[in-house]
Amino acid sequence: MDVTALRALQAPLKDEYRTNPDAAVITLKAHGELDDQNIACKVETGRAIALAGLHPATGGSGAELCSGDMLLEALVACAGVTLKAVATALEIELKKGVVRAEGDLDFRGTLGVAKDAAVGFKAIRLFFDV
Repeated sequence: MDVTALRALQAPLKDEYRTNPDAAVITLKAHGELDDQNIACKVETGRAIALAGLHPATGGSGAELCSGDMLLEALVACAGVTLKAVATALEIELKKGVVRAEGDLDFRGTLGVAKDAAVGFKAIRLFFDV
């Protein structure tokens, strides 16, 4: 897609959002159903169902997707698409690029081993190499 096509695609949306700011506020949603047999959650991705389960550091087999990995993958996808769209809109040619995300987890919190250890990510970092 070139800048002309992108502008044509986004122009009516930008006009709508200028005149009706509330139309620009969208609530994104995700849906998952708990697995009735395993410690897992079936997440609808819009394309397929992804089975998320325990990370091996918490006793998982590694056969299911780790929800932490999925969160970082979604962040990379969002940042990569946004970077490409902005570069296209500004007519900056990106021949290649890499977007990476990494996050620190202390699984003592997840497993309830230490009350002072947070549950979930302690930090998330996003890197762009273009």
